[in-house]
Amino acid sequence: MPRRGEDALTGVLGGGGYPDSILTAARERAAVLPTFCGPDERLGLVDSRDDTALIDLLAGIFAGVPLALLGTGAVTNAARELARRAQCAAILHCGETEEIEYIPDAAASPRFGLSESDSLEAVVLFTSGTTGRPKGVRLSRANVLSNLTAMLRITDPWTPADRLGQVLTISHSFGLSMALMAIARGTPIVWLPDGAPGRAMSEAIDVHGVTVFACVPYFLRLMARRGISLGGESARSIRRLFLAGGGIADGEIAQLLPDLGGPLYLMYGFTETTARAAVRRHGDGAPTGSVGLPLPGTHIDIVSPEGVVMPIGAEGLVRATGPSLMIGYLGEPPRTPGNPITTSDLGRLDDGGNLFITGREVEMMNFRGNRVSIVRIEAQAMRVDGVLDARAIPESRAEDAQCLLRVVLAEGAQMSSVRRVLIATIEPRGIIAGIARVESLPKTRSGKAIRFED
Repeated sequence: MPRRGEDALTGVLGGGGYPDSILTAARERAAVLPTFCGPDERLGLVDSRDDTALIDLLAGIFAGVPLALLGTGAVTNAARELARRAQCAAILHCGETEEIEYIPDAAASPRFGLSESDSLEAVVLFTSGTTGRPKGVRLSRANVLSNLTAMLRITDPWTPADRLGQVLTISHSFGLSMALMAIARGTPIVWLPDGAPGRAMSEAIDVHGVTVFACVPYFLRLMARRGISLGGESARSIRRLFLAGGGIADGEIAQLLPDLGGPLYLMYGFTETTARAAVRRHGDGAPTGSVGLPLPGTHIDIVSPEGVVMPIGAEGLVRATGPSLMIGYLGEPPRTPGNPITTSDLGRLDDGGNLFITGREVEMMNFRGNRVSIVRIEAQAMRVDGVLDARAIPESRAEDAQCLLRVVLAEGAQMSSVRRVLIATIEPRGIIAGIARVESLPKTRSGKAIRFED
């Protein structure tokens, strides 16, 4: 199957709006990349959080060379293991190439399950791994293009005068989608300091005039605790905010973002849908607490565990279908085109088609005959003075299980007094079996809680 790099995706991203220095370097690199790998191989890319990674990403798209996005930072043994799983001939990082030895497997080929008429594979993204070993999600060029153009259609335009502040890695679907939107709109990317938000990040936002910012609610809460108010006295230039990766209520938005003067987009999605599946603009009239309507071309319904469509207003598993849904998982037979994907996310639809995310199946437990949201328990704990972060861990999946609560406390907070308040206020009463203080809680690179590990 020949590579077909010149298509609509190439046109959208290489149309000339982005800085010539990046596009020219990417086209020159694209002429070389096919020499690194054969038709049954991929190239691995480790995000170096600079223009070099962006050039390699664009070069792969321009050349039609499938890329496996392996993470950020240095080339680690974990990245090499992912590269072997993805049948990568080499890893690209900081302009350097490291050859990879792997055991050939026909099912790991980027051509596996595709016919001559199918859209070619563009990237493999690895899921966050919040409940186990990360899965390789195969996304076609048509998947990426569909999701990108839908987002461009429903969000307000950016211009070359705007600046996207990038803290998310492009090896994650959220970070990748934001970077591609910036390239398509000719908006330069500012690579902000890595790690937890602080003064260095706030100063970089102001120095570089960052106007567009994307993060997860956890990151936003950390910023608020450290005195960073987007659009306020710090990070003054921010005008647009994109939030995904976790629930946040409208009341908390008002508390955390009192100075944001521009649009705020609340988004829901998962890697298997390329990135986003539903989006609403805060204040557009959509019901409070919802994530709005599905993206153009995407259909969402709510089903039972047996796949039966649930009535309007009833809670069930979120199911999606549409042109941005993945080819399939790495090493597994491809998904039949047109077949929906049922997630482990719990939600409901109102009679206007607005989607409400109510939890995840893996984040629910049984307690005294009722289903209880673990996330809701954690949210209650984090409202207690002195608690910076919390993780509720069910002792079992039994009908009368309790939780062990791990908490990260602010400096100076007294564990004895915090424990008394937690036990007295968390509902339902009696669900907390014990409370332990920890220095930190494990999270994925996008800020999602890691609840169960292999």
